[in-house]
Amino acid sequence: MKLKEFSLWGFKLPLEESREFTLFNRSICAHFERHFEAFDTKGVYRVIIKLSEPDERVNTIEESSSVLKFYKAFDFDELSSLDRQAKKERLLNVLYHSLLELCEKLSWPSKPFKQAYDAVYQDKFVNIYEFKKKNSRNRKLIAKLECHHGTESFDCYVKVEDKSGSEILKKLVFSSEPDEFIFNSLLGDLKWVDDETLSILRKNRSEIERVRLDLK
Repeated sequence: MKLKEFSLWGFKLPLEESREFTLFNRSICAHFERHFEAFDTKGVYRVIIKLSEPDERVNTIEESSSVLKFYKAFDFDELSSLDRQAKKERLLNVLYHSLLELCEKLSWPSKPFKQAYDAVYQDKFVNIYEFKKKNSRNRKLIAKLECHHGTESFDCYVKVEDKSGSEILKKLVFSSEPDEFIFNSLLGDLKWVDDETLSILRKNRSEIERVRLDLK
């Protein structure tokens, strides 16, 4: 089994504050995951860093159903005093250094974690990626779904380019909370109906929108 998922969880926070914290930090963890080179572990595919004020379980590990939970002390008041960029940096560092501790405890290689950490900084915490790409039937155009996963929202754009890479169209398809249960249900596929008509589909194959390009 390969390790490939990471989460930060303020598990002692009130429900609404916990959800707000999760939505904010999820883009950082997802960005880290995109650059992380998964490797085989002894049955662990996901790590949850459980953050709280001082707790008797701090620095202990629990494991169940292929999920490893690592308890760490965290100052939420300090976090709230920071600006948005500083919050992102603080949370990435908490994630990274907690994972490095696990590398020592579990004899995991540290290189994949270092590479992912550096890559997030190189991207300046801007988590933008291409989700889907589809050539038109005559192969003169290429359509793409481009995802912008931020701390406040998840925005999906459709882009159409010609063979030279010149942009013909860029349009917002949908915007949602940065909650994967919401946006993953909306991320589906692209289908060229004809050489100038593009259909944008949800995960369940229903149509979100149909775009007609005026190429004359």
